[in-house]
Amino acid sequence: MPKLHILSPSSIATTIELTEKLITIGRTAENTIRIQDTNVSSRHGILVRDGEDYQLHDFKSTNGTFVNGEQIMAVKLKDGASIRLGSVELRYESGLAKTASSGLRPIEQESVLPSDKSTSARDRGMAKRTKPEYAAGALGAGPVTIQPLVTGKPIAPPPPKTSK
Repeated sequence: MPKLHILSPSSIATTIELTEKLITIGRTAENTIRIQDTNVSSRHGILVRDGEDYQLHDFKSTNGTFVNGEQIMAVKLKDGASIRLGSVELRYESGLAKTASSGLRPIEQESVLPSDKSTSARDRGMAKRTKPEYAAGALGAGPVTIQPLVTGKPIAPPPPKTSK
């Protein structure tokens, strides 16, 4: 199960198991994860479930959201990602990494499904799983509706720098 470790300041250090599809993060009480630090915006961002992992979206926060030292608007989190919200440091831990390190390998979707191509996934009682396209780890999908009348729209990542 994915987890979010709040590392600093040490007065609020804790570990949170991520179980919901949408998890809001901010300073005020209406957020799923409440971080009472003046450098965290009242509605700082949101974690959105994406398969076994999460995407992190910034809500145009005052002090920004940084993943592995780079400011982001939206990104798919990878195991061990270092996150900074204002001055608060966090670390994302994917549940999949624990399975892999314990010697167990995750079950491949193709190995569990019947090989009969004549029946669709819907006929077998399974929905087809699709993932949005990512460019260099940044989310390339359209707007994500959080609540009625509140949307977050990812900004396309800058083109890769070429060395001369």
